[in-house]
Amino acid sequence: MAAPVFCLLYVGIFQQKTEDLYWLLNDAESFFFLVLLYPVVEELTFRGVIQEYIAKKTERWRSFLSLSVANLLTSLLFVLMHFVHHEPIWAVLVIFPSLLFGYFKEKFDRIIPSIILHMFYNLSFFSFIGN
Repeated sequence: MAAPVFCLLYVGIFQQKTEDLYWLLNDAESFFFLVLLYPVVEELTFRGVIQEYIAKKTERWRSFLSLSVANLLTSLLFVLMHFVHHEPIWAVLVIFPSLLFGYFKEKFDRIIPSIILHMFYNLSFFSFIGN
């Protein structure tokens, strides 16, 4: 629930024009890639493959604030990947949703909750901020 709250605060603080808010919903190709395809591919890759692999190698290591070493390392890789297409501040801030996606992956031992959360975050981010 943090993403929509943050987005609304952003809009309120910077007084973004209403017509700029929902550009993503009117652009079918961008919507498909940014909200549907990329979250699925990224979650399958980062949470489904990388985090699972690291988790097997580090299962005896202690967690930090309920976050596994696998989640922390995977999230750092996820942030580094986002430097390719995002401004540095946005790439660094990706750490927070990434840790949340990884936490949900581990908590439910399924990838679907992470994919749904990632889709929701991308929809919120690109609808309100990413234009």
